[in-house]
Amino acid sequence: MLLTRLKTTTPITIIFFIVFAVLFWCLPILNHSISEKYLHSFFSPNSIFIVGFFLLILHSIGLNNLIYEKDVIKKSRLVLAPVFLLLTTPFIFQIESWIISFLLLFFLNTLFTFYQKEQPFSYAFNANFLIGCIAVFYANILLLYCLNIVTLLTFRNLNWRSFLISILGILLPFLFYWTYTFLFEISFTITLSSRDINLINFPNMFTMGYAELSWYIIVGFILVFSFLELLLWMNKKSIRSRKSFLLILSFLVICCFIKIDNSYFLIVTPLSIVLANFFVYSKRKRLTEILFFLFVLSSMYYRISI
Repeated sequence: MLLTRLKTTTPITIIFFIVFAVLFWCLPILNHSISEKYLHSFFSPNSIFIVGFFLLILHSIGLNNLIYEKDVIKKSRLVLAPVFLLLTTPFIFQIESWIISFLLLFFLNTLFTFYQKEQPFSYAFNANFLIGCIAVFYANILLLYCLNIVTLLTFRNLNWRSFLISILGILLPFLFYWTYTFLFEISFTITLSSRDINLINFPNMFTMGYAELSWYIIVGFILVFSFLELLLWMNKKSIRSRKSFLLILSFLVICCFIKIDNSYFLIVTPLSIVLANFFVYSKRKRLTEILFFLFVLSSMYYRISI
C-alpha cells in the first residue's frame, strides 16, 4: 500500500515525502542532542544538521528527477527519492561525502546527455571539468575519469577530439590551482596516496547491534532481488535504458574503489537506482510491498538507535 502510494507524483505524495524526510532526519536527536550526534572537526553540529538535511533532500529529489527525465526508469514515480533517503540511514555527519555525492549528480546528468550526440565535446569538457574541480580537494576522485571513457564507448561517440577535450577539462582546474599557488607563493600539493584507493571496508556483522544488523539483512535481501530483476529483464528495456544502466553499474564499481570520509556513501546513488528499478518494475507486487515496508521500518529503527 505504501509503495503503491509512492508510484504517483501527486502533490499530496510529494508533501508526504517531504514530511517523512524531515521526521526521518530528526530521528537520531530523539535520544541525543545535536551537539552529541553531529560532531565534526571543522563544522559546528548545528551546521552539519541543517546542511546535511537540505543536501539529502535536494539529492534525493534531484536524483529522482534526473533518472526519470533521462528515461533510465521510464515510469514517472516518486520511488527513487525515498529509496535513496532510506539507504542513507547510517550516515549522519559525513559532510564531505554528502557534498561530493551531490556534485556528482551534475556529472552523471552530463554523462547521460552524451546519448545520441555525435559531437559531445562541450558535455565531455563540462563533466570532466567538474571532476577536476573536486579532484583538486580530493584527488582520488580522479578514478571517475574512467566513467567518462565508459560512457563514450557505451554511447559510441569516442574519438580523439572528445578524448582530448575531456583531458583538457580535467586538467584545467589543476592549472587554475597551480596559478593560484604561484601568485600567492603557496606550495602546490596534490595528494593521491595508495591507501586512499582501496576497496570499501564493509561493517563487521558480528559487532553490529540488533537494529543495525536487521537493517543490513533487509537491505541485503532487497539488493539480491534488485540485481536479479535487473539481470533478468535487462534485455526487455529500451536501448537507452540498457546503456544507461551499464553506465550506472560502472559508476557503482568505480565508486567502490574511492574512499572518502571513511564511508561508502558514494555508492548509495547507483545502488538506489538499482533498488528503485526493482520496486517500480517487479511483477511480484506483494513481495515488493512487504520488502519496502520492512525497509522503512528497519531504517527508522536503525536511525533511532544510532
